[in-house]
Amino acid sequence: MDKNPLHKGCSGLPTHRHPVMNPPPVSLLRVLALALIAGCQGKSELDPPRPPRPVIEARSAGATIARIVTGHPCRAEIDGNELLIGTEPLVTQIGSSRWSGSDADNGTTLRKDGKAIVRLAETQDAGVEVFDPHGAAILRVTGDGAIANARGEILRRAEPTSAAIKIGDAIVTGTKDLALGVIITAPELIPEVRALAACHRLSSSRGGPEAVRPAPPAPQDAASRDQAIRK
Repeated sequence: MDKNPLHKGCSGLPTHRHPVMNPPPVSLLRVLALALIAGCQGKSELDPPRPPRPVIEARSAGATIARIVTGHPCRAEIDGNELLIGTEPLVTQIGSSRWSGSDADNGTTLRKDGKAIVRLAETQDAGVEVFDPHGAAILRVTGDGAIANARGEILRRAEPTSAAIKIGDAIVTGTKDLALGVIITAPELIPEVRALAACHRLSSSRGGPEAVRPAPPAPQDAASRDQAIRK
C-alpha cells in the first residue's frame, strides 16, 4: 500500500462546506424601480395651483374699454389696443416704436422712441398729475376722485362704490385705487399712455396688491352686470 501523501491528489486540501457560486445578476428593472421609489420618498408635495392674476376692467355702455391683467409682464388692452408691458424696466414694443418709462424725483416720464410724451407725478393724497413734455398740466386727479383740467376746472369725479368705481359713464372693477381707475378711462390720454401708466402704477407701492381687489362675480350678460354695479 502506497503511503506517500502526495499520491492522494487533492483529497487533503481544505474544502468549503457549500460550493462557491457567483451571485445572480440584479435585474435592471429592479434597480430602476428602487431608484424611483427613493426619488418619490424624497420629493416634497406638489405646489398648490397659483391663484389667477387680478384683473382690472373698465366698461362703458356695455362694452369693455380697458382691461389690465397685473403681473410681470403686465397685459393691457385699451380701446382695442393689446399691449404686453414689461414693468422692470417699464417698456413695450408697438409695431416699430419702442415705448419706455423712467422714474425721477419729479415723476415718471413716458417716452416713444426716446422722445418724452408725458410725465406722471403722484401726489401725497394718492392722486396723480399728468404733464406734457413742456411741463403744462394735462390732467389732475385728487385723492378723493376729483378730475380737473389744466385750469383746475372739475371735469368729472371718480366715485367709489362697494364693488366698483364709477367715473362718468364708465364702471371700473377690480381695484380700489381711484387714480388708477381714472388713468385707464381718461379720454384725454392716448391708449399707449394709459396702458403704461396703469401697469407702472400697479407695479409700484402706490398701486400694489392692497389697491387691487378681486373682481365681483360677473352676471350672465354685460347689461345686467352694469345695472347691478350701479345699484
